Amino acid sequence: MPRSQRTRSARAVANDAAIREAAVSEVLRVGVDHVSLRDVGHQAGLTHGATYARYEDVDELLVDLWNSVLRQRAIAMFEVCMNAAELPSTKTVGALFEFIRDTTSADVACVQVLLTARRIPTLHEEVEPFIHDYLERESGPSHTRSASFARGLTLFGMMIVQIFADATYGRDPAYQEVLEKLLLETLETDPRDVNEVEARIPEEQIILAPGDDLRAQLAYATFGVVGKSGYTHATISRIARRANCSPGAIYKLYPSKEDLVIAAFHDLMRARWMNATNFIDVLEEGSLTHLLTGAASEANAVRQSFTLETALAAAHSEKLGVAILGQVSDLESVIPLLTNISDEEKDRLHYLIRSIVFVTIGVTFLSTVTPSMQTNDYNQFAEPFRRAVLKDGVPTWREMCNQILELVTVRGF
Repeated sequence: MPRSQRTRSARAVANDAAIREAAVSEVLRVGVDHVSLRDVGHQAGLTHGATYARYEDVDELLVDLWNSVLRQRAIAMFEVCMNAAELPSTKTVGALFEFIRDTTSADVACVQVLLTARRIPTLHEEVEPFIHDYLERESGPSHTRSASFARGLTLFGMMIVQIFADATYGRDPAYQEVLEKLLLETLETDPRDVNEVEARIPEEQIILAPGDDLRAQLAYATFGVVGKSGYTHATISRIARRANCSPGAIYKLYPSKEDLVIAAFHDLMRARWMNATNFIDVLEEGSLTHLLTGAASEANAVRQSFTLETALAAAHSEKLGVAILGQVSDLESVIPLLTNISDEEKDRLHYLIRSIVFVTIGVTFLSTVTPSMQTNDYNQFAEPFRRAVLKDGVPTWREMCNQILELVTVRGF
């Protein structure tokens, strides 16, 4: 009898490992909202009944996956960011980028589960201790937090976006090489040498209530429904009720939910900093600090959740993915027109734009996970990063800005 028990125990352990591996694959393949016990069991080589004998429902599976596999990956991600922020050196910053280069499927699944957990109560209950113990371990006002924690938290947001983007769109080693050097100089800046900036929220980042135009009302309704429930559960009927119109009225304007969400996304991204002609202000002293402060503000909660859910859905929708990439392309559209600038400088300008987009989106995403982002001192990251870019990243930045201004006048960008 003991031998039989050991055999069953070994089989159970093997089945658990197979299920968890299959669950990670399914999260990456279809997204958290579409994971099913039937598909996970099939991929694990188990019968439907065997999978249900182990887990009552998908939520229980996700809880087990977080506690047994993903939580440790989240801790490892956070600690590598904090080590780089607390003890910046070529070794610690290099370890951060080595982690990014060697990212596993479990790491990508960890990012998706962490960012989705807020709207799955049973899962959020299990994820919350990680949030409290790590992301909120310095939870007081910004002036009571260490500069290294403020930098590390910002870096963690940037890292999870980098991992997600690499998995969705592919990795760019040349970009990461440039970014590694910029971040090393950023993190090595003595906090005492950082000029204070009075943080404020740019007005153009706040979503204002719509007027009487139906398209604007639909965009506003879509922000709220997708942001609260996720793309999958945001039905046309729910959006129609929120906009006080019929589903038919929506279909007269948009052929599908994808098209409606893309239109809302474009409407949301018309913020001033996302316009190529105005991006030149981003390296003025204080501008990046204001940008990140606004991205984290509670006043932008609707923007944060909608942006996050649209990005998560884009990992499984080519049409949404193209729309998101198109927004970054709009920012970069002026670069090929610059003259008397080397190709290397143009590449670095591409990388600069991408890095600022990634850190801003990282702050946006992480703000849906923890309110500690609202009181983070972003200037401790933003000002040293600005200096690093102007010194080594794009040293002819001012000349580029002058050319962009001329292009604005002549070509109307």
